[in-house]
Amino acid sequence: MAESGLHLKNLNWRDFGKTVPEKTDTVFLPVGTIEAHGVVPLGTDIFIPEYLCDELAPRFDGIIAPAVNYGVTRTLIAYPGSHTVTSATFEAYLTEILTGFGQSGFRKAVVMNGHGGHIGELKSAARAAYDETGLFSLVLHWWDMVPDAAKEVYGAEGGHAAAEETAGILAVYPELVRTEYMEETAAYVRGPGVSPYPVPASILVESDESALPDPDVAKAKEYMKRVTEVCAETIKTVFDGWKKELGR
Repeated sequence: MAESGLHLKNLNWRDFGKTVPEKTDTVFLPVGTIEAHGVVPLGTDIFIPEYLCDELAPRFDGIIAPAVNYGVTRTLIAYPGSHTVTSATFEAYLTEILTGFGQSGFRKAVVMNGHGGHIGELKSAARAAYDETGLFSLVLHWWDMVPDAAKEVYGAEGGHAAAEETAGILAVYPELVRTEYMEETAAYVRGPGVSPYPVPASILVESDESALPDPDVAKAKEYMKRVTEVCAETIKTVFDGWKKELGR
């Protein structure tokens, strides 16, 4: 996938100074982790937020920051290739990144998160950056925002490395989806009162009716189109509210 939008890493420092905040005051930050994901890559939680930021940032005149690639991996850490940092390290790192955005002239940040293992840390980092610099932050957990899209496209919600995340990779990097592993890759149904550590499968779903990985590229593109539109509507709503109520 070719990069779209204005990327922070591509800017000369003089051009940055002429751009932020006079021409844009908004930065988009993809955040993920390295973790086993069924038939899709270890970097799934990074690839999908990067894609969404590339799609969304131009709509809001935003600059796209380099992704945070390492996060807090928990129950899948035993699977080969999975990687983690501690919760404290992650929260401190994200706090300093967001604080740096505020100090460099950005007034708004959209944090596009791809991983459920560090949601609390992101919330705390956003609050700390606001306290330090006044940076307004919107943290989005894309998969939680679109349950209806999964039901409409796949017939049901999926789960970790199931229909939704597989669709995210299939729509953008289809060559990275190992469809030959689909038949041999089992899903673990997470039941109430049961907490295995590590989990006994790299695909995690909530019921036997959950949507499993689907190789249909057309479905994947339709699903990700809906994800993108829901994210765009949410960002616009929040930005409009900030402008109306808080003048930013």
